[in-house]
Amino acid sequence: MTAARPWRVVFKTREEAMLKNFRRKLAVGLGVLSLAATPSSASDLANVYVGVGSASSEYWAAFIEGAKAVAGSKGKDVNVIVSDFNGQKLLEQFGAVFATGCEGCAIAVDPASNAFTKAIVERAGEAGAKIVNLWNRPDEIHPWDTAPDAWVANISFDGVDSGYRNGMELCKALKGDGNIVALEGIPDNPPAKQRLAGLKKAVAECPGMKLVDVQVGNWDQTQGQDITRAWLTKYGKGLNGIFAENDGMALGAVAALREQGLAGKIPVTGSDGSSDAMHLIKTGEMLSTMYIDGFVQGATATALAVGAITGDIDLSKLGNEQRDFYLSQTLVNKDNVDAILTKKNDPAAYSYDKVKANFWAASVGQIPAGANK
Repeated sequence: MTAARPWRVVFKTREEAMLKNFRRKLAVGLGVLSLAATPSSASDLANVYVGVGSASSEYWAAFIEGAKAVAGSKGKDVNVIVSDFNGQKLLEQFGAVFATGCEGCAIAVDPASNAFTKAIVERAGEAGAKIVNLWNRPDEIHPWDTAPDAWVANISFDGVDSGYRNGMELCKALKGDGNIVALEGIPDNPPAKQRLAGLKKAVAECPGMKLVDVQVGNWDQTQGQDITRAWLTKYGKGLNGIFAENDGMALGAVAALREQGLAGKIPVTGSDGSSDAMHLIKTGEMLSTMYIDGFVQGATATALAVGAITGDIDLSKLGNEQRDFYLSQTLVNKDNVDAILTKKNDPAAYSYDKVKANFWAASVGQIPAGANK
């Protein structure tokens, strides 16, 4: 099998450039804005797209529902593009969307990797879209200095806080003494790096707790299960706790522990706040998770992109803290799991008009410099 042709973002072939120039000249000669179907003015919303990491994740399903609440209130459907955490696949799919122009399109997307963020925001700008980026932003670029008229905002959750607080839960469960291991997500993803940094901060404050191994599980449940099996073979009774950077890998770890009759005996932490993880917290098979509200994130991201199209947001007047920020999150353990499990978001409360009353209602502040290194 041959390798897929890289999606061209910055550099175009001579033929592509000539064709684009021809279309522009023809459009001017005909007195129209474009040969493609586009809105009648810059304030018209065309299509709404979301780019998500997984079709099966509960978090991403909630994100899509939040996007639908906003888009539906504007009479629009949400077009979902799934990357399976493959940035090249995502770029190719959005490449097809952008090929004929996307003037007035609102986009909220996780690029799957830092390596693809700059490419997709710049390509969105070339196509006439407004885009909100999720999770993956290289530390050296920002919405105000890269495609600033198209890249509305970057939204994430504080991974250092997540890793630290889950790490301290392990410290308390182990009474400050024991060997732990960590399941890491995709290594160049900011949340993966941040959550590991947060764990290491907790380990430094809990000197009797030792981090004896870190393995990459790529956010995947099956990989989490396989890695945990190997750890159980290697460490035996010397394994006292498992830190997983997301709930998917945590569920895999619990499955491996069940095979050995150890579920509930070795504490496991996760992050994302899936209902499956929270039910395991109730039964005692998991210790904690960090609840991140995908629905609110989807509604916020979509509304920001729509606002930049409709003119409700003037990008030139926004502060940096309004264009690159963390959303609120909640540590879940046995003390508050019931309250979080019963929490429901009412789509009617997340219409575009209601979100635009305060686009930044769920923000907890600007992402600090250096956080994404």
